[in-house]
Amino acid sequence: MGKIIFYYIVELVSKGIRYISGKPKYKDELKEIFDSLATTKSFATDMSKFIDMKRGLDRGAADSIIKMPLVQTNIQKVIKNSDSEIDKTELENEFKNILMKSWSDLSVNAIEKVKKDIK
Repeated sequence: MGKIIFYYIVELVSKGIRYISGKPKYKDELKEIFDSLATTKSFATDMSKFIDMKRGLDRGAADSIIKMPLVQTNIQKVIKNSDSEIDKTELENEFKNILMKSWSDLSVNAIEKVKKDIK
C-alpha cells in the first residue's frame, strides 16, 4: 500500500493542482505543501494507514490526513511565509478536496505503476 501511496503522491504533485476548486490564490500554497510532502519519505507510509482499500480515500481519511503533524507543520509554514492573508480552514478544506477528488483518477495510475514494478 505504501508504494501505491508514493506513486499517487508523485502523480498528485505533478497533476493534482488541477483539482483546485476554491480560491485560485491558494494554488501556490497548496503546490508548496504537496511538493514538501512528496519529498518526505515517511509521508506515504503514514498516509497509507488512513486509506481503506475498499472505500479509498474518503472524507474520514482526508480528515485524518489533514490532522497529521507533518501536514499541519507544512500548512503552518506556508501560512507564516505567505505575503497574503490565508484562511487556515479554507486551505485545509481545499487540501482535503484535492485528495478526495484526485484519488479515483490518480490511484489507478499509481496501482498500474506498482504492477509494472512487480513484473
